[in-house]
Amino acid sequence: MTFQAAFFKGHSAGIMGLFDIADHAWMEGEFSHVELVFSDGRSASAVAGVGVRFTAPGSIDFTDTTQWELVDLSMLDEQAAIDCFDKNLGKGYSYRGDLHFIIGFVEHDKNDDFCSEICAYATGFEQAWRFDPNSFYVALKRVVQATPV
Repeated sequence: MTFQAAFFKGHSAGIMGLFDIADHAWMEGEFSHVELVFSDGRSASAVAGVGVRFTAPGSIDFTDTTQWELVDLSMLDEQAAIDCFDKNLGKGYSYRGDLHFIIGFVEHDKNDDFCSEICAYATGFEQAWRFDPNSFYVALKRVVQATPV
């Protein structure tokens, strides 16, 4: 397994599925969530109700292409991304950050993170709070296509 970003394009079960549908519609994009997947099989992100966290290897099936789109990040610094998550582990989930995408005048939360924010920050983006999963996907694809291997 290599270092990758996994963008969620499916719909979760239950009430979270409604949020996925709303995210797709509001952000006018295919994705509602993003995880970084490390070469040791763990993944990391920020999720509602939990905050910034790692998952156990294999706990999410990223091979289902109807649910996930993967972007190879092997040309980026995987250890720096792991270190970023280690440093921010347990930080809260930024509900205000989500709300910022709907109501622009709501300031992002400087103390908590949402999924694309922590993943963008961990992969070296400045002002990572500006990225929803869809804009992060576009920016990240541009970076990895321009990065020599």
